[in-house]
Amino acid sequence: MSHEHLDPHAILETLGLFDITVVAPVHGGTDTAIWRVEKAGTVYALRVFQKGEGDDCQREQVIMQAALAAGLPVPQVHAMGKWHDFPALLLSWLPGRPVAEELRAHPWRAWSLGLLFGQMQATIHTLAAPEVLCQQPEAWINWSGPDERLLQERLHREKQQALTLLHLDYHPLNVLTDGNKITAVLDWRNALSGDPRADAARTVSILRYASLGRRSILELLVLRIFEAGWRRGYEQKRGALGDMNLFYAWASVVMERDLATKLTQNELSLIHQWTLKWKKRIGCL
Repeated sequence: MSHEHLDPHAILETLGLFDITVVAPVHGGTDTAIWRVEKAGTVYALRVFQKGEGDDCQREQVIMQAALAAGLPVPQVHAMGKWHDFPALLLSWLPGRPVAEELRAHPWRAWSLGLLFGQMQATIHTLAAPEVLCQQPEAWINWSGPDERLLQERLHREKQQALTLLHLDYHPLNVLTDGNKITAVLDWRNALSGDPRADAARTVSILRYASLGRRSILELLVLRIFEAGWRRGYEQKRGALGDMNLFYAWASVVMERDLATKLTQNELSLIHQWTLKWKKRIGCL
């Protein structure tokens, strides 16, 4: 989402924050616009949603408050409001930098960073989903789209019944670290309730998508070591994931739908090959 045509000072005043000393845009997000805000030594994050997304903004506020209450390293919501129909959240600014940046700066720590990354996702999956998410227990299955009836029937038969909290956008850009621990889990926009194996498969699909494009053999090796560390850390916390083929098929389908308008045809064809591979393995072609 572009920062253009948005007035962060006016938005902050709408949220009750005046006498700001620093307002700096944070680039990298696609669905929301984000600024780093300082006032009297306190640092905040201003997150502005697109017009008409008031329900999404309120839903994310409820989810983050529930996650914070459960002890997860999630930003505190200081204020929520609306400016010219743009919903906005004023959040605490948590320390650390994205795991992706830490991985680039210290690639030799891929395994240990992967362990931390996996352990935190496993911790998320120990939590029951908040009520706002439990009202749509099939939403994660339906995310695969109306043309995936056979896949959805298989997921209905195989799913776990407990309504676990799923992040569903858990990747190295949305997770912060200080190098020794995970300091923040950000962007809960996609969060749903459901089978934790779906969230784990979604993370794998995003990590594999990061391998698309021109990457050196060394970079690909670092990503694979990081992914292996993630799996070890996750399974240390919650036990073996088991047979994931069905969930990898679901995650590949979701990835195709999610990025259909954002990737080149060549990139989409690579993801489609993953989809076909997993569907073939589970007999869903």
